[in-house]
Amino acid sequence: MMGVIAGMVGLGVLGGMIFLWRYRRVGAGEALVVEQAGAPTRVCFGGAPVLPVVQRAEVLDLSARKVVVERRGRQGLSCRDGIRVDVRATFLVKVERRPEDVLRVAREVGCARANRVEEVQALLEERFACVLANAASTFNFDELVGDRSLFIDHVMMEAGDELLGFKLEKVSLGRLDQTPLDQLDPTNVLDARGILKLTERSTRLAVEKNEQERHRLWMEERERQEEELRQTEARRKGGEEEPPRKEADLEWEVEKALAERARN
Repeated sequence: MMGVIAGMVGLGVLGGMIFLWRYRRVGAGEALVVEQAGAPTRVCFGGAPVLPVVQRAEVLDLSARKVVVERRGRQGLSCRDGIRVDVRATFLVKVERRPEDVLRVAREVGCARANRVEEVQALLEERFACVLANAASTFNFDELVGDRSLFIDHVMMEAGDELLGFKLEKVSLGRLDQTPLDQLDPTNVLDARGILKLTERSTRLAVEKNEQERHRLWMEERERQEEELRQTEARRKGGEEEPPRKEADLEWEVEKALAERARN
């Protein structure tokens, strides 16, 4: 009797040792995916027993990954008005701590590939580049550079949830500038339209700058004349005669009047 009991205890201890030996633990930021032929795939957080030979277990990292997208020159984003912009955007993606999300990534991507940052970059870069292009096409250039946060919101909405099981956490813009004119293709319809827009914009800005400069000079001349009037009035009240104006001052006023006439 004692021998039977001892044998049962020994088997129980041995079974417990085998169980602990085959128990797979994972960290707080990881998930354990256990597969078995003829049985549903299980997702475990924290750890789970894994039977040798019969079951296969893989660890999936749940931490965030960065996907960087940069488009410049003729690959830049085309705005609604045809103007291109150079952009560098960083997308932060992760796998949610939910069995259904872990299972989808494991099935569509594979745990080994999903754990490598360069693989995630290769999987999602082109998808995010299309998202950026679609979002940029809804903005004019001035709207795009004037409100980055609104553009980011558009990108987030455009990205949606179809990201192979990953979830988009955040988008940040490191670069968002007008593509230089010498990098555009005048034979491209969109680029030709953008070149025309940029030319019109440059002309308008030059005219506005000239107007501002003329207004500044006019204000300076007005202040100078008012100061001369004040000095003349002060001398008149003091019984002083107004001193003769210098020939250099007269010549300067004549040159200024001629320059104003030429500009008009």
